[in-house]
Amino acid sequence: MVRGQILLLTVFMSGAFCKSQSEPGQALLPWDEARVRRAVEVLTAEPHPMGSPRQAQLADWLQKEGESLGLSVTVDTFPVSVPDPTLLDSSGSVMQKLTLDLTARNVYAKLKAPQGDCVVLVGSHYDSKRLDTGPSVGANDSGSTSAALLEIMRQLKERSDLKCSIMAVWFDGEEAYLPGWRDGEDRHPARQQDNLYGSRHLAGQLQSCAPAQCLPDHLGGEKVKALVLLDMIGMPGVRLSLDSMSDPNLLAMAVDLDKKMFAGELYGRSYVRSSIDDHVPFMDKGVPAVDLIDFDNLQTWHQPSDRPETLDYKSIEKVSQLAMALVVKLAQPGP
Repeated sequence: MVRGQILLLTVFMSGAFCKSQSEPGQALLPWDEARVRRAVEVLTAEPHPMGSPRQAQLADWLQKEGESLGLSVTVDTFPVSVPDPTLLDSSGSVMQKLTLDLTARNVYAKLKAPQGDCVVLVGSHYDSKRLDTGPSVGANDSGSTSAALLEIMRQLKERSDLKCSIMAVWFDGEEAYLPGWRDGEDRHPARQQDNLYGSRHLAGQLQSCAPAQCLPDHLGGEKVKALVLLDMIGMPGVRLSLDSMSDPNLLAMAVDLDKKMFAGELYGRSYVRSSIDDHVPFMDKGVPAVDLIDFDNLQTWHQPSDRPETLDYKSIEKVSQLAMALVVKLAQPGP
């Protein structure tokens, strides 16, 4: 993933902050760090880029884990064409096939509200980055959030005050298959976007239910109220970016909740940045979305050193608690 340049903080401050309408309430279960650690161990046992046998195994594992929590789980398998890495910086030829055919898998796990026709999505990508410099298991960059998402859904299952359903989404193929984020468009003869495969797939399946967007019928057809995305939350001293590509109202809600829950610890030292991530295809479709991402602590980003021993599980817990509070606030009755 590639993030844009730092923007002036005053651009964000000029129009953003709104008061929270109601408190989301406290977590009903203790945070289970041991469970999160075990999930990280599974998710980081070996590299698992999109299309790999290990990624297919992890999709099956996530399905079983979600079903063990009593969630309704769907593994959505779909074909993707990626730029052939052997043709990078070549001109290609008219008769030459420029892409490789792979199979991608999004995993959806729904907590159904007893009543209500809306759904709040909470997501993470779960693929690891293909590296030429060594094996990449993506402990922070996908493992931290993919493990946290299971614990978040375990906690949310105990709530009885939700008007909207909650659907966890593990997106496949967030990472570029080629080394660089824009290589598919700028350096490869295929001239195609090479990233966000899973999020573009689900966003492309949304159907208009004016004035909103709804899930496809096979996923329930509910109106999508928002997407809360988590990415790279496991480094010590986690610092969430003020993402200018997120919905400003949702970002303001997240900042406000951080002030109430953590005295502004997560956003208080942050810069405004533009983050091209799995929330962008939903924003493009008119679905409000926010990216809870730390793009300041990049010591292991896209490096073989992005391993479980570098993670800070208190960082994961804090951002997950913020994400849960935001999801609950969005899913409770009210305007």
